[in-house]
Amino acid sequence: MSQKEGVTISIIIPVYKVSPYIERCLASVFRQKYDQLECILVDDASPDDSIAKCERLIAAYEGPVRFRILRHERNRGLSAARNTGTDAATGDYVLYVDSDDFISDDCVEKLVAPVLEDRSIEMVLGEHLLVSDDGPLLNQRNKWHQREDLITQEEVRSAFFNGDRHISQATWNKLTSREFLSRHQLRFEEGMLMEDTLWTFYVMKQLSHLYIIPDITYFYYMRSDSIAHGTDKTELGRHACAVFSMISREFTPGECDKEAGYYLKRFCYFYMHQPKNKENRATARRFGKALPFRMYPRERMLLSAANNLPHTKGGWECYKAISKRLLRRAG
Repeated sequence: MSQKEGVTISIIIPVYKVSPYIERCLASVFRQKYDQLECILVDDASPDDSIAKCERLIAAYEGPVRFRILRHERNRGLSAARNTGTDAATGDYVLYVDSDDFISDDCVEKLVAPVLEDRSIEMVLGEHLLVSDDGPLLNQRNKWHQREDLITQEEVRSAFFNGDRHISQATWNKLTSREFLSRHQLRFEEGMLMEDTLWTFYVMKQLSHLYIIPDITYFYYMRSDSIAHGTDKTELGRHACAVFSMISREFTPGECDKEAGYYLKRFCYFYMHQPKNKENRATARRFGKALPFRMYPRERMLLSAANNLPHTKGGWECYKAISKRLLRRAG
């Protein structure tokens, strides 16, 4: 099919030890009909046959998608692979896809359609579906019931930080203007887990035109051995606290209470599983300073509980009870 001139898309797929999944992911890209589309595969020094499978499948592919394979000499992690792909991208908009997930047959067509009408859109967000080996998880609800065009930074910030919309903190399934990413120097922090949370925080601080569509365009595969699920909880907590430390240092003046309120419960969860060291206490203080007690009494009480309870199994059980009581009152 033919699209309006000048709107090009780059799909970026990091590849590392995904041999059982990469063919399904790549096949979903093959099925895209949009004819101004490139796909950049970044081999993050994968030790298995993932890239060999990609090369074989691409060699047999006959379609409009242009493929490139870039290689890291050593394994540098997901963030570095995404940065490498972004640096090499030539598209007007980029779409990050994880190599164990897959996209709908009309993913690019659906996500790019609003941009074809209005190039001021900086990001298009679609709906996603969680899937497992047994099929789609049946307890899901469609979060987007209609199309929404958020055309000011205030509207976008309200949708995200006030929780007016349930906008995922994941990087995938967000078609994002490459010029926007370049202008705000938005990159992924290398050597860190939960990099999606940090990247999305910086994006939502700057985004001024977000378009939401209700169509399912992405399928997230629930893997038991994924980075999030396969990482030691103590190690994941260490990275999470480092992420929230960085976020707490970058709260937006005049808006810091909304941002701190949005992230507080997640910070407290990981904080309760980490030592009360100097840096974690400093992060807790920055959260507290951003949340005036008069406006955020429940949040401050939750933070106080995380600060004062022992970070032990017994302390965690007590914290959970306090959290449940406060959230019930908030509801």
